[in-house]
Amino acid sequence: MKMVKRIVLALLVLLLSSSLFATGQAETAAKPVVLKVSMAETSTDIKGDIIKDMAAEVESATNGRIKFEIYYSNELGSLADVTEQMVMGGNILAGTSGDFYATYGSPDIMGTALLYALPTPDAVQKFNDSPLFQKMANDIEKASGLKMLCMNWAAAPRSVMSTKPINNIADLKNLKLRVPGAAVSAFFQALGSSTESMPFSEIYTAMSQGVLQACEAPLSTLYSYSLHEVAKNIYLSEHSLAPSCWAMSATIFNSLSSADQKVLQDAMVKYGKVFTQKGLETQASYRQKMEEAGVKFVKPSAVDVETLKKAGKASFAMFPNMTAGLFDQISAIIY
Repeated sequence: MKMVKRIVLALLVLLLSSSLFATGQAETAAKPVVLKVSMAETSTDIKGDIIKDMAAEVESATNGRIKFEIYYSNELGSLADVTEQMVMGGNILAGTSGDFYATYGSPDIMGTALLYALPTPDAVQKFNDSPLFQKMANDIEKASGLKMLCMNWAAAPRSVMSTKPINNIADLKNLKLRVPGAAVSAFFQALGSSTESMPFSEIYTAMSQGVLQACEAPLSTLYSYSLHEVAKNIYLSEHSLAPSCWAMSATIFNSLSSADQKVLQDAMVKYGKVFTQKGLETQASYRQKMEEAGVKFVKPSAVDVETLKKAGKASFAMFPNMTAGLFDQISAIIY
């Protein structure tokens, strides 16, 4: 009888231990992956609302296994800082133009940011879906541990906003212009501008103090940073859609189930299309708001547009680390 009791007791202990172990496993499995979204834009920018919609869809589709915290106006630090955190395995999701990632394993990704290389939203999407972009993404993951989710978040066309009138390309010469990276810098330097890099959140002060004379961005971003208060001129160069490449730690991405990986990546591509379309739809309304605030718009002449396009194509030669003939490879994909 004692032996039977001992066996029963042992079975009960084993059953209880198994139950506690299973509960512990379930709690561990249920712990969500929290991604901190780092944005340069303000919370009132178009991108802010679309990121919120993307986050809500992914959280719902993964039953809360992936969650998001959204940080605006570079609250988490500069792009360089957050990218290094991602390389080290930090739980951050961030996006910017391809030229920034050129030193992380794929010099050719610079081509996605060079001006007039991807001139339309359709061209951006075609390249996002291409084997060539996938190769660039794979090279970056192998070299630096960054997972490139997509590159199709094309902003509305970027134009130049300045404290002094710009009536033609000649007026760009010697202009103190803020640029986001090497691709845009090379382009405007070729046109004679004096370029400078700084966080977008510092442009308002720099312009109001005369340290900076101009910057370039979509109308929505210019307006959301209230730059129309300190600069009253816009040259509608529409020189780039500046598609953002969104990246995160490959270690964290690979820790997700294959199903959750697909949900996240599909959502990023989907809302990239939404962002692009929304930006195009709101151009007219932002222009109206800025005109009401006293901003004057100048449209480039046909001759100036052709000069801008030629400068864009010629800029490929300024980056010898890229594959020879890359411009033609991109053109073959998008046309």
